[in-house]
Formats: sequence, structure tokens, C-alpha cells
Amino acid sequence: MFEEMPEKTIVTWTVMITGYTRNGFDAEALDVFRRKQIEGIEPDWVSLIAVLPACTQLGALERAKVEPNEITFVGLLLACTHAGFLDEGLKYFDSMREDYNIEPGIEHYGCLVDLLGRTGLIDRALETIMNMPMKPDSAIWGSLLSSCRTQSNLEVAVIAMEQLLELEPDDVGNYVLLSNIYTKLGDGTECQG
Repeated sequence: MFEEMPEKTIVTWTVMITGYTRNGFDAEALDVFRRKQIEGIEPDWVSLIAVLPACTQLGALERAKVEPNEITFVGLLLACTHAGFLDEGLKYFDSMREDYNIEPGIEHYGCLVDLLGRTGLIDRALETIMNMPMKPDSAIWGSLLSSCRTQSNLEVAVIAMEQLLELEPDDVGNYVLLSNIYTKLGDGTECQG
């Protein structure tokens, strides 16, 4: 059916790539990805994320010969974050600037903060936020607060919460996260709001 379609969109190409990858047909997934490029359809972040597992399985990043861009690195950093691959994530983050002259944007810093927090490096995540070349947004502070809950780090949680109070004072979810940290630590102190 795919071959007979008169017009293939980025969505139909990505569905084919995902289907092949999920069923272990990694070479076929890469082939479809290549064909998509040959037909002039530029990859978006969804199609890049769909082809990453196939590249990993085949060790073929040098083959999907696409110069990585900002979206590529978001996908790589997200994958490292969710898999808990700290060293690889740090390597990719540094590689953006050093190897490809891509300045990390706020979304890349958000992924890095999430990666550091999820792997227990809360202080390093806070240091990263404080040294960002742009003003951190509520998503970054929220990610840090969530990691503080997981890692039971009340001290940094209070710092994150102070920032979130300025950025989104009406978001009750932040209060719940902080309350959960207090509860988890058995402090019993009520949140001040």
C-alpha cells in the first residue's frame, strides 16, 4: 500500500520507518529513511527519533550522511535522558559546539538539566542552569524540581520552587511536587505559598 500511494507525506514515511524499527528490520528502516531524503523530504525531529534506534542497532550513524542539526541533537539528548546514558549525553552536548558549531538552545539545556537530574547529579544540574547563556524557563526549573523529588534533595528543590513561583505562581503542580519532597523526607512541614 505504501508503494502505491501517489503522495507520501513526512508522516507516512515516518510511520514506515517506525514500523520497520519496532519489528527489528533496522536495515529496511534506514533504507526508507534514505529514500525519503532522495525524494526531497527533509527529516523532522520525529522522523529522526524514529530512525535513531535503527542507526544504533546497525552502528550506522555515519551511513542516515546527514549533517546533524539542532533537532538531531534534541533527539539524541532526549534518548540519552530516557535511557540514563549520562556519559553519552554529555558527549553529544559538547559535540554540538565542538564538532558541528551548533550553539545549544534552551531545549538542549533543558535536556541536559533533565539528564543530570535523573542521574542524581542535582548540584551539577543547578550549576548548569545558573551558567546558561539564556534565562531558564519554567520547564527547566520544573524539570529540576521533579528531579529533586526523585533524589530527595530539599535544598535545591526550594531554589527551583522560588524560581517557579516567579515564573508561574498559579501552577499548583509545583506546590504538589514540593509537598511530596517534604513528605518523602518525613519532615511534615507545610509548603508556604
